[in-house]
Amino acid sequence: MGSFPKTAHLKDGTEVVLRPLHKDDLDRSHQFFLALPEEDRLYLRMDVTDRQNVGIRMEHSDAVERWSLVALLGEKIIGDAFLLQPRHGWKQHTAEIRCVVAHSYQGRGLGTIMLKELFQEATRRRVEKVIGAVTAEETSGKRIVEALGFRQEMIRHNHMRSLHGELHDVIIMTADINEAWARMEDLMHGMDGRGRERHPRRRAKP
Repeated sequence: MGSFPKTAHLKDGTEVVLRPLHKDDLDRSHQFFLALPEEDRLYLRMDVTDRQNVGIRMEHSDAVERWSLVALLGEKIIGDAFLLQPRHGWKQHTAEIRCVVAHSYQGRGLGTIMLKELFQEATRRRVEKVIGAVTAEETSGKRIVEALGFRQEMIRHNHMRSLHGELHDVIIMTADINEAWARMEDLMHGMDGRGRERHPRRRAKP
């Protein structure tokens, strides 16, 4: 596992700190989820506006099957991600990944940076196949994982009920870890050392 905490830079040069989720992050984590727009919270698997639910979620954060990562700006959490790998049985070569970014930091490279850390942890655990799940309405999330080599494997119709009671289709996306790493390296190569996008190289005229 890489050494934490570690710093990273977003596309605009903003410096953030990445580290595993701690038990004393309860209030920070709760505030992060409360600040998410309702449309971003709508498809989470539990009502994270309830502090008790966030506490239950955090109790599982140091389980051997789960690895949780947060991104902080100062003392404020602005990104939350996890990797969930079965440690026994016929699915232990797979891992589910999930990443949520604060609304004002979306589109600035934070999701890609956090997914890179998840891929590193997955590689350390000898994961061969990574899995992501998005609802049919989460078009931006689907585009992000597609850019990393994920492909649609199946649609589970009416598989998820939102906090408001509506049923939604869930799209299961999967990728070979080696292909995902290659795509990730291409994305990161397009950024300079401070996280900003590089200008395309000019080719010499023939």
